[in-house]
Amino acid sequence: MTIWTPSLEGRSGPTYRAIADAVADAIADGSLKPGDRLPTHRDLAWALGVTVATVTRAYQEARRRDLIDGEVGRGTFVRPPDTDENPSAVRRFHLPPLEEFSESGPINLSLNFPPLLGQEQAFAETLAEISRSNGLGQMLTYQHSLGVPEHRAAGARWLKRVGLTARPEQIAVTCGGQHAMETSISALCRPGDTVLTEPLTYPGMKALAGQWDIKLAPVACDGEGILPDALEDAIRQHAPRALYTMPTLQNPTSATMSEGRRRALAAIAERAEMFVIEDDVYGLMPQDRPPPLVSWLPRHGIYLTSSSKSMAPGLRLGWVCAPLAIIDRFQVALRASCWMAPPLMGEVARRWIDSGFADEIVGKLQQDVRVRWKMVEETLGDHVADNDRSSYHLWIRLPEHWRADAFADQLQRMGVIVMPAETFAVGKQRPTPAIRVCVGAMTTLRRTEEGLRIIARALREGPDHLIAAM
Repeated sequence: MTIWTPSLEGRSGPTYRAIADAVADAIADGSLKPGDRLPTHRDLAWALGVTVATVTRAYQEARRRDLIDGEVGRGTFVRPPDTDENPSAVRRFHLPPLEEFSESGPINLSLNFPPLLGQEQAFAETLAEISRSNGLGQMLTYQHSLGVPEHRAAGARWLKRVGLTARPEQIAVTCGGQHAMETSISALCRPGDTVLTEPLTYPGMKALAGQWDIKLAPVACDGEGILPDALEDAIRQHAPRALYTMPTLQNPTSATMSEGRRRALAAIAERAEMFVIEDDVYGLMPQDRPPPLVSWLPRHGIYLTSSSKSMAPGLRLGWVCAPLAIIDRFQVALRASCWMAPPLMGEVARRWIDSGFADEIVGKLQQDVRVRWKMVEETLGDHVADNDRSSYHLWIRLPEHWRADAFADQLQRMGVIVMPAETFAVGKQRPTPAIRVCVGAMTTLRRTEEGLRIIARALREGPDHLIAAM
């Protein structure tokens, strides 16, 4: 590892940008050379007296500028420059920081969350009701790390909507779905462990793997998800600690596993005594879906979901359902990371669940996604033929000789932000060219339709010189 610590003295602006600027300056003056390994997130955070989250964001900003690159299990390195002598170098595509986007800026079809459909008024009314209740003290004091008992019970009731029967004692309340994933990794894994995933997986898991020094290994899939034979081979090869998977509306492909496939994978995991982390944040969007994969994993199944895709992204509330025998591990993980999820958000979600308003939101989202899909089909036609019509995210495959990251760059120059396949890829093999397009985040249908038309035009006109295979 390179012995390098930046000086932040005299640098203005947010700390994460100051660190990224320091990386850029060190590369420019030769202090850091291509191939040099940067300090780990924790080591640099300790040296600078900042949080690990600040260093993580700084490294993300440096990646966005194409200064560094990371490989799970190996570390973070200074990237060699892309030159004519190095035509195989692939420029990674990374989104600018979230705060740089607005309704008046680029049409952002990269962020994967649904629109608000009247939750604002209900939120105001719920807060007013809470303010008049006798339970305000509970909102302002420390609570059990697994959550307020009433909120855990409400989470168990909510999981019944997807066919999962759980006791409140099995539920942990988290600060959103990403935190539920982090809590699960912290509870189940140790640095150096291997976690299996689909070859294309949610980038949040890739970020967690880098932060926790977890190795990710891809398992081959077909059109409905992980192949049983491939899972058995991967277990023999990697001796993994867990499998992370999204069986329903997989991100990014929108594929959904059949019940038969889920049963087969569960039987393999049980025999191997391997934990399965089922991320089911999109589980309520399909009107007809198989039972959760963990239904057949009573000893090793970990189920995750959140309010982000079913109630409102800003609630930042998630639920983990784990076997009683290991729920204490999640208590330790929660206490270490945040002590507890905010009781106020838990109370809002509880009231929405018990009043039926949460179900009403889901119904509205299911209607809204059908409207948006009609627009998608009219605009993109056969390009989206293999996608699930209950998903807000679409997977568009490109011709084999195109480069997805360069195509995403071209779309950004045209005013549309999407995510290329490289963002989701696990392992060293280049993924089949494709882009993920999300149609729920823009608040106006007009802007969404405008973005889809730009994508359709780019697909129709073909690649510029940056996209063709080199």
